[in-house]
Amino acid sequence: MREKSRWSARTLWELIFPVFLYFILSMSLTGILEMMIPALTEEQNSMWLLTLVNTIQIPVFFWIYGSGQDKEEDTEAWKKRFGFSDLILAVLGGIFLSRGLNGLIGLTPLPRLFPAYEAVSETFYSGSLISRVFASAVTAPVLEEVLMRGLIYGRLRCWFSDLRPAILVGALVFAVFHGNMVQGVYAFFLGLYFVWLYEVYHTLLLPVAAHAAANISSILLEQTGWLDRFYEELPVYFLTVAICLTAGGFCWSRAKKKKSGF
Repeated sequence: MREKSRWSARTLWELIFPVFLYFILSMSLTGILEMMIPALTEEQNSMWLLTLVNTIQIPVFFWIYGSGQDKEEDTEAWKKRFGFSDLILAVLGGIFLSRGLNGLIGLTPLPRLFPAYEAVSETFYSGSLISRVFASAVTAPVLEEVLMRGLIYGRLRCWFSDLRPAILVGALVFAVFHGNMVQGVYAFFLGLYFVWLYEVYHTLLLPVAAHAAANISSILLEQTGWLDRFYEELPVYFLTVAICLTAGGFCWSRAKKKKSGF
């Protein structure tokens, strides 16, 4: 059994503070950049604005993450090596799980029950392709993984004697972080995958890569419409979703085999 830290008002603040700081910085930087560069207020430049806001925040949260690492911790446990095959499986897992979950949610009434998601989706797919790639597939995965896995989950795993509640709570925080039900459900299950990669390999590189792959697959498939024909007929739709989830589950299972005693 892992030794846990005692819960207190201070530990709760340590959990809340990174998210609170993220929202304060995001709002402040957005306002400052819009005043400095009026063109960023235009809808077609919204993704460039997000890219700049994310880029400025990344070193801040990396500094917080680095300064909070316990130098006395068992370094061998936190220096597990991973190979190129692990990286490829993490990326493929992100892509397949993203496509499978997206398709599965499309079969539920959630998008109709929570139409606010449409407004978020329109913003996500506004602007040029390169601006969306930089905002959602380059800067956002780095920032969100440092924040959610490095800081939030890193602190949760110190407070629970069992890793399972830490993993579930970490994924739930990631879901709530997205601000709407549809994205929240999607983010919860992907968050479980990302946090598992972090727990198994003890590096942010693999969850960042998987996160980036999931986001860029959404952008490119929306841009090209490559999978649209697979969703036109319901039997093919079901089959496509099943194949994606099965493939994603296989990639996930390979990482699980590297974690013993869980």
